[in-house]
Amino acid sequence: MTAETIIIGGQTVKKKLVLALLGGFVFLGTLLGLFGVTGVAAAVPLSGVGEFTVKFDKMIGQNFQLLGGMADSTQKQNVPVAVNKIEHATIYGLEISKSISIPGLPTFRVVIESKNDANPVKIDGLLQKATVVSGDAEFTNMEMKETYVADKDPITQAATGFTQSANTITINNGELKTLYLWQDKVSLSNMKVYFEIPSN
Repeated sequence: MTAETIIIGGQTVKKKLVLALLGGFVFLGTLLGLFGVTGVAAAVPLSGVGEFTVKFDKMIGQNFQLLGGMADSTQKQNVPVAVNKIEHATIYGLEISKSISIPGLPTFRVVIESKNDANPVKIDGLLQKATVVSGDAEFTNMEMKETYVADKDPITQAATGFTQSANTITINNGELKTLYLWQDKVSLSNMKVYFEIPSN
């Protein structure tokens, strides 16, 4: 099996170039649509772009709820996820990134960040479906419970069989691998968008 050459006779193969640009700009366009040109967006979901990473220095949330659930990735259906619901969230040092791989081209990341501690990110109505959640967490008035769901379908069982809730949640040094993100409203200060090729 031979590798396909991208540059022939000093010219760029247009098909590969278009694929690379589309891959990056579709994700970029989706994120910019989510956040809006003014830094404020309302009721826009982000899914179907594969797993992406959300990092932050600190998040403070009110009326937190954790459920089980399923979500689809670009490669697999019905992936088990942790569904996080937060009524109001304040986030310091936010970074959202997505790695994009196109055969024959170096892998690159699309990054959107808002890192202004004087004016942190504000979110109303946050819903996130994550495959991995890590960080240092604190809860107030936390409740964990199980509900009888043996007579329900498997998706309902996963979503409501076990739940966790808290009046407030604080996560420091957070990192989430996410398949789906919904926000009723989000505002970002000094939003920055850039592309980078990670060093090996």
